[in-house]
Amino acid sequence: MKRLTYLNYQVMASNRAVKKNINGLTGELLNECFAFNNFHPETKPKLVTETMWALVHTRNELITRINRKIPKESRDRQSIRSKYKTLKNDMVGMTGLMNHFTG
Repeated sequence: MKRLTYLNYQVMASNRAVKKNINGLTGELLNECFAFNNFHPETKPKLVTETMWALVHTRNELITRINRKIPKESRDRQSIRSKYKTLKNDMVGMTGLMNHFTG
């Protein structure tokens, strides 16, 4: 008997799990900002603060987009996939905000 693995079987994440991932990622990135600001206080403190506000703003925007329901008439597999794909790309974009002051 063959067991299903995550490589063969794709599981759709729940909105709750996606929100937890977004909050966890935001928390980690904010911790990195605080650590950078504490260890390098002489370099770009205003830019670090602006990056932190951008992270919080992006987090709020992503949570709002998750909570927004797709209308029933346009709720097909492709529209749901595209919604989660853009959320995933925007989460990856959040990590790109860190390059402003580390680069």
